[in-house]
Amino acid sequence: MVLIDIFTNKKVDYFTVFASLPDMGRVGGLVSSYLASNLEAEHIANIVSNPKPWVNVRDGVIESAKDVYKIYFSDSEKLLVLTGDAQPEDHRELLDLCNTFLDFCLSIGKIKRLYTAGGSLNDMLTGEPRVVGVTTKLELRKILEDANVDTLGSEFTTITWFNGLILGIASDRHIEAIGFYGEISDKTLPQPLAAKSIVKAFSKIEGLPISTKLFDAQYEEVLDHMEKNKGMKSLDK
Repeated sequence: MVLIDIFTNKKVDYFTVFASLPDMGRVGGLVSSYLASNLEAEHIANIVSNPKPWVNVRDGVIESAKDVYKIYFSDSEKLLVLTGDAQPEDHRELLDLCNTFLDFCLSIGKIKRLYTAGGSLNDMLTGEPRVVGVTTKLELRKILEDANVDTLGSEFTTITWFNGLILGIASDRHIEAIGFYGEISDKTLPQPLAAKSIVKAFSKIEGLPISTKLFDAQYEEVLDHMEKNKGMKSLDK
């Protein structure tokens, strides 16, 4: 079971939703957190999971372990964003999260379209990461084509966890939705360039002027981290 804590009540006629959580290369989380911060969106609610079957310890003091999923709303862009630092670990909690989130969205107004995002592993990736996509309606594929987003190939038959399931539940509720998946070659490290490609595709489709320069700085941080790790391994030898 998850609970929702609402800070600000919103009522609008139509709005767009972007909801994604960390997955391979943390792509989904990078995209949603970037949108929330760079569109100066207001933090309007949290969805909080049940306590975990363990506790966190800090400086000898314990506290309950819970996952918090943050919801932001940009009045200027009429965009609602869900982001977080983790995925649910239990499939029942995942279903509960998706339904609780969509119930909250529909209490605000009518969802014009829902988007999600994640990583797509491609061991042969070179150059700028490609974005592939899926839709809940065949008619929406033209939107992907116009944004230079390829349809996810037939070699993929399932999309797991939040960044896939939210599309299925949205479709069941007759909410049109699009999923973006940025190609990555390493799923163990954050992949800001894949997130950058997704934000560029999203901004093109929605006509939003979103700068992606900060992703380049994040990429430099990842490279620095890799170099430091190489240095540590050399010292170990």
